[in-house]
Amino acid sequence: MTYRSIFKEWISNSGKKRFYFFLAHLLYNLFLFILSIVGAKTSGPREWGIITLLLLLSTYSSLFTFGINNGLGILLPYKLGKSKIKEAKETQAVAFTSLFLSLFPIGLIQYLYIFLKGHGIILWFLLFGYTFSFQILTYFKVKLRSYEYFGLFSLAYVIQTLSISFGVLGLIKGYNYLTVTSIANFLTAIFIWIQLPKSIYFELRFKTSYKLVKRGFPIMLAGIIGELLLSVDRILISIFFDDLQLGYYGLSANLFKGIRVIGIAISMIALPLIVKAFATKNYSVMLRYAKNQQWISALVMALSSLLLALFTYHFIPRFLPEYEKALVPGFILMVVASILPFGFYPNILNTIGKQKVYLSAQVFGIIMNLIFSSIFITLGYGINGVATGSCFAMFCYIMLLRYLGKNAIKKYLHDE
Repeated sequence: MTYRSIFKEWISNSGKKRFYFFLAHLLYNLFLFILSIVGAKTSGPREWGIITLLLLLSTYSSLFTFGINNGLGILLPYKLGKSKIKEAKETQAVAFTSLFLSLFPIGLIQYLYIFLKGHGIILWFLLFGYTFSFQILTYFKVKLRSYEYFGLFSLAYVIQTLSISFGVLGLIKGYNYLTVTSIANFLTAIFIWIQLPKSIYFELRFKTSYKLVKRGFPIMLAGIIGELLLSVDRILISIFFDDLQLGYYGLSANLFKGIRVIGIAISMIALPLIVKAFATKNYSVMLRYAKNQQWISALVMALSSLLLALFTYHFIPRFLPEYEKALVPGFILMVVASILPFGFYPNILNTIGKQKVYLSAQVFGIIMNLIFSSIFITLGYGINGVATGSCFAMFCYIMLLRYLGKNAIKKYLHDE
């Protein structure tokens, strides 16, 4: 099968539904971006800095899910690819039960953080509610992706988009950003649940839970470390600077996320195809899907970065003058987002069970980020220097990931 025929198969295989999903995903993230801009405006730089830090805490506390959703994202499409329908249903039932139980330690950890920081109990309810809604919605989205229900997936994104559209009015009325996003997540999860009758079963089997954790924990850990790789700059700013500077950088990070979601959408479309090609031992097809993902992501993200840079250059000084210091780091972080697809190997390494290789590259990237960013902070370049350090570190990370990933796949194919 030629490279061109692989590309055509990718597009034509439920092509319309995949295309609608891609558009719906981008539309949702566009409105989420607008929501974050409005949230930054209504909150002010200092409070937005606190919200930025709480969002990071929500991400890092997902460590206590032990990778249940991540394991489901690999095992479920794998079993479906092997036509083991009964095992697939058992796996998703056990995953839901295990995920629900994991929310208890997450809530405890978040409460301790809020208590030690001296914040009110209301802030804990907002933070835990957001985390709860995000994890449950992620579970349903993993199911939709695994079964390749991209038509329903698209409708779910439409519901989520409409919810956060009303959420913009909520922010203007004075509601917290975490409240608005949590409600949108819960409404979308309920919609998917209704559309998938009898889709929730409580079942706890140690053996299945162990398989989910064994496969998912390294992927989740790679995701956490990956998020640390992409957010260590904000952690450094929270240590060396005040909430005001973190608020500026938080807006810059939203520009980065606005580009990054494009690559995530394409990755979500590609992953089931990569996993199913792996399940049938069609490794050449698996690699070609990954190449398509890389080049499509890189081209679309680079063009989007250019357009977003032009937009923010004119928009922020006029409508968000208090965030003008976010422009330069925002431009630098958009460059960072645009080169991410050239890492190439994350989906493949997760699929073939070589997460340790992925993890080692990410740890290297974090160390490089700490070194470069600390140097620029010491030299007095402030948040612009932190963004530049992140860019240098990301380039080093991508180069190492490509080198390690290429060797890992060669070794795996040789052992086969």
